[in-house]
Amino acid sequence: MEGKYYTNQSVNVYCPTVEKAVDTCSHYITNNERLLLEVPFEQYEEIISVMKQQVSDTIDYTQIIKKGAFTYAQIEHITLARNIHGLTMDEQGRIHFVNDAISISAVTAFAQSKWNGAPRKVAIENGIHTGLAVLGETFAEEVISLQIYNHEEIIADFDLNPDIRGAFKTGGAKMASKKMATAITKKAMISSAALKKGIMLLNTNVVTGALVTGMMSTVDIAHTVRGKMSSQQLFKNIAKTAASVTGGMIGMLVGSGIGLTIPNVSTAIVSMIGAIVGLLIGSGLASKITKRALDMFIRDDALQMLDIFNERLTVLAGEYLLNEKELEQALHDFEALHNMPKMLKEMYAAEDREQFADQLIQGELMRIVKLRMYLHVPTNEEIYEVLQPMAM
Repeated sequence: MEGKYYTNQSVNVYCPTVEKAVDTCSHYITNNERLLLEVPFEQYEEIISVMKQQVSDTIDYTQIIKKGAFTYAQIEHITLARNIHGLTMDEQGRIHFVNDAISISAVTAFAQSKWNGAPRKVAIENGIHTGLAVLGETFAEEVISLQIYNHEEIIADFDLNPDIRGAFKTGGAKMASKKMATAITKKAMISSAALKKGIMLLNTNVVTGALVTGMMSTVDIAHTVRGKMSSQQLFKNIAKTAASVTGGMIGMLVGSGIGLTIPNVSTAIVSMIGAIVGLLIGSGLASKITKRALDMFIRDDALQMLDIFNERLTVLAGEYLLNEKELEQALHDFEALHNMPKMLKEMYAAEDREQFADQLIQGELMRIVKLRMYLHVPTNEEIYEVLQPMAM
């Protein structure tokens, strides 16, 4: 067998900013390393644009830099929750695995599938489809070549088709790995499993985690949030109190006016007596006389804050990759553990209302995601066991 040639063929470039990502990508490309560089979903277009402007406009960076299936924020939250073994963040904010050759997109898709209740093998399959969608043949070739070179007699044990076995005999393990990777990727493109997931493989650069792991869409999240965190739900217990108190205030003013008509009593005393009587009357009649106008006056600002809160919750639920069960838990906890009317009042007084909402929401969501099961990354052998039959 020829000497070991295996080197990392893909590198995760998940940096907090486009500038840092460009610096990292430039380093690898300048040093002529034959790698595919996986970058966060939302940074891809800008990274390509900046690379053309600052490095070279003659290189087709789309053949080197690949769009990941997840955003930096999504991977950051998972990393900080510390429930995937080997997923780390350095002091500069770059996220990677101890074995950096493993695609972050593939492992995150695997993890999300597991957290959604999928068996380990099914979760690995989802991770593989994501890895193939992001990196194409390179993902499969990387796994196969590592497997071959780690086992001197592996070919004798493989149930290879004649075409691939012939490639191994004539061109060695490198050619056999390439042949298998090509067959696997093409088969994945047309397989019913891939089609059901809506995946288009090989240089698509449009895949998202929702296609393969069951991630809730923004529309689904927004619908659920509006249904649970509604004005009717949050204000049902305070509407009567608000109407009563404010109605009493109006009653006080009305009563004061009536009191002025009482003869032979000083104006101040009569006004005070009228105000007290008016307060009592106003409170008792608030629901009939002033409820409609007063409710709108009291709740208007709070409803505006609720809209902001719901918008930020919709965004952050996607960033934390919440599944339906986790989102339901978060909505329940906001109602059960927090005095939401009070929180909305504090939000109204805050200098930055979105930041106030984010701090409250992120604290709750991080508590929930930390409860996810701790996962070990699939081994190369586990991934190969799923890939190998696809080459037949």
